[in-house]
Amino acid sequence: MVYYTRGLTLCNDSAAVLGYRLTVLAPFSIVQLDRVTRHPTSQLNHIGRSVLQPRHSAAVIVAFCLSPDLLNYVHSLEFLEGLSPDGVELLRSEDGPQLQFRLPLNIEFDNSTIQSVPLKATIVMPSLRLATDTLDFGVCFIGQPRELPVILSNPTGSDSHWHCKQGTLLLLSAFLHLIRFTVVLLLC
Repeated sequence: MVYYTRGLTLCNDSAAVLGYRLTVLAPFSIVQLDRVTRHPTSQLNHIGRSVLQPRHSAAVIVAFCLSPDLLNYVHSLEFLEGLSPDGVELLRSEDGPQLQFRLPLNIEFDNSTIQSVPLKATIVMPSLRLATDTLDFGVCFIGQPRELPVILSNPTGSDSHWHCKQGTLLLLSAFLHLIRFTVVLLLC
């Protein structure tokens, strides 16, 4: 899992003590960071009642947790237009799909009023493309292998991890912009 964090400051400019609670939905969370590594040491989706003294401020760190499970949203959103009920939208562009998460950080005050701070995170999904739509092996004879060069590219800024389901396992964990490989057809 990878965490992306942003800080915000809650300010009490009044002369009265201000009581509040914070809530946020996954994949966002409220975190405390390790002072040395700057990695989250704890993450919560709900913080109990806190108090902000008059003319004081408090720092709040919000994290977006990027995990492989989030990629499952692509398949569940393929036929949905617009924002899903859980705040996720599949954006389609020439460069490939993107998942956009839009959820609020809610600040509930003791007087039952709620102030919402909009949170947004966008995941750029890898998009693998072949240089050609068809691989034409021409006339093939039994027992004689035919080879064709193939160019596979990833036009996005996202790392690509992929493998071939038949034949030799190919695994690329590095940043993929362009790779050339050969497909061998052997009729038996």
